[in-house]
Amino acid sequence: MNRLTLTQRILLVILAVQAALFAAIAVASLERVRRDIATETRLAVETARALVLATVGTMHGAVPPDRIMRLLPERLVVPRHVTVGTVDVLDGVVRRAPVPAPAPAPAPRWFAALVAPNPMETRLPVVLEGRPRGYVFIATDPGAEIALAWQHLSAFLGLAALGALTQAALILWATRGALRPVAVIASRLGDLRRGDLTARVGPVAGRDLGPIAAGVDDLAQALARAQADRARLQRRVVTRGDEERKAVARDLHDEMGPCLFGLRVEADALREAAPTPAIAAHAQAIARIAEEIARVNRALLGDLRPAAVGQLPLAAVLADYVADLGRRFPDLEIGLDLAPGLPEPDEATALTLFRILQEGTTNALRHAGASRVSVRLWTDPAHWRMELRDNGRGMAPGAREGTGLTGMRERITLLGGDLRLSSGAGGTTIAASLPLPQTEEGST
Repeated sequence: MNRLTLTQRILLVILAVQAALFAAIAVASLERVRRDIATETRLAVETARALVLATVGTMHGAVPPDRIMRLLPERLVVPRHVTVGTVDVLDGVVRRAPVPAPAPAPAPRWFAALVAPNPMETRLPVVLEGRPRGYVFIATDPGAEIALAWQHLSAFLGLAALGALTQAALILWATRGALRPVAVIASRLGDLRRGDLTARVGPVAGRDLGPIAAGVDDLAQALARAQADRARLQRRVVTRGDEERKAVARDLHDEMGPCLFGLRVEADALREAAPTPAIAAHAQAIARIAEEIARVNRALLGDLRPAAVGQLPLAAVLADYVADLGRRFPDLEIGLDLAPGLPEPDEATALTLFRILQEGTTNALRHAGASRVSVRLWTDPAHWRMELRDNGRGMAPGAREGTGLTGMRERITLLGGDLRLSSGAGGTTIAASLPLPQTEEGST
């Protein structure tokens, strides 16, 4: 029962009610027909008895007594629902009175058995001039009445069944029309569940479902606002993190850089003025340590905040990075395909796209052993899209993503984007998408 739709349940209830009413009507009609047939039959017997007595009285004195029993069946007017016959004591012959009219087609046996009254036979002795001449028998014969009742009842029940089916069809049609907005509401809820927060039900016919449709639209609008608020908060988190890293990078550059430079100058001066070779060796060691700290500081600065991002156009930053990789790794073939007319992204998006390129090429060189990497950047009407392909070994089945990819995925997710990774024997493909602000026009 739980698998049935609401329309099917309503139809079953309607059919059950109609069947119960039909059965009640049929039972009541059968009882009425049985009672009417019994009454008609009893009255017919009484009428036939009176007619027999009247006919015998009329014939007495006009017909010789010995011929009355022979001629009586021809003179009798037999009413419906009975059969009348005579038995003459002189010859013992049974003579039946003619049936006045042909009977209709007989009713089914089961119907006749349900409505037929108990059979009844009446015998009237005929005594003329003190001598018995025979007797007249009157037997009930409700067949014609039963057949007629069957015709009337079957026609009535047929019309009742047709009316019930018509009523059920009209109710079903009206129910389906009334419930049609439910399917629309369910479809819009499915769209919302799949993430399409622009789905709306709109106005629907009927006051009953109107508030539900309006509630679904209000819910969709609230979800859209919540999603927009979440996207703003997530972007603010990313932006705030970038600002913190930018501040740390600025402090490292402004504070650590001069100190390291001064330390190297002092180490060089100490080495030049060292009175002994041992002191000169210590000064040289201090200089090497200072140089190593400076190298680590530059690496930290690069990781925290690429200096060119936000200062130069994104296309120039990406091209410079690819050119630098080509100089550092001459055996690596790197192709950069930038769609013409790219808009300039906001700083958070630009930094993310740069990090995707940086992380993808680093993995291709460090882990995949690739000899060729192709990078493509373009936009569609709603997204920035970047795709990196390499011809390296690919990731082993079941291998977990590295920390760099995991962090990049988290950052892209916070910005409302998506990162997909596919890897096989032919290499690895990284496909990323980031939302494009509505004010920006994309190109393919």
